[in-house]
Amino acid sequence: MAKEIAVTVWGYNKLHGRSLTVLAAMAQYGLTCYQGGNVGITDDAFTIIGAPRNSLERKVALERCAKLPTIFEELYQSYAENLPSDDALIWTLKQRGFTDEGAQITVGCLRDTNMFVREELKDYTGGNEVKEVKNETIEQNKGSSPMPPMQQISLRKPPLSDFVLSFTLLTGKNVTLTISGGKPTSVEIGFTKELLNTHLSMYEKKLPKEEEPKE
Repeated sequence: MAKEIAVTVWGYNKLHGRSLTVLAAMAQYGLTCYQGGNVGITDDAFTIIGAPRNSLERKVALERCAKLPTIFEELYQSYAENLPSDDALIWTLKQRGFTDEGAQITVGCLRDTNMFVREELKDYTGGNEVKEVKNETIEQNKGSSPMPPMQQISLRKPPLSDFVLSFTLLTGKNVTLTISGGKPTSVEIGFTKELLNTHLSMYEKKLPKEEEPKE
């Protein structure tokens, strides 16, 4: 469906900064994908929604999606999935270029995500075969037929490198945009442009008349 319709699920009546942020988060967690400007759910999202709550398939999908955001995956890899204290994680993120506030928010999101998964799986009584099943599923998917267009989503992560865009305005002021935690995907670039347009338009409307640029 169109993005404008999709955001009504979360109570928004149009696309703006907050609703676009929700859409971007859903994509980061591997729950939505895009085709021709429209948004649809992925196979993992379909499994999480429709599979029995106590099923192994749902458990695997939940745990996989919880680790999909780029920075989450990198932290798990850095600490072999044994995450340290919040202070240690915040320091690690600050070393990667995060601001103190950004690092705290990211760690908070990571902890909230883990708490959500634990709550969703508190009644799970299956065995410990999750990792084996996950690996088998990945191997099987390599040779399987492609998914329908609205269900395609790439789980490959870009190399760890910041994306920096910097230029100088005609007035002499410098503009710098930095995306930390890995090179952005085309979907993330699209959301960034939409969010920038939204927030810049809102800022422009609040500018007093004397601050408007003169021709």
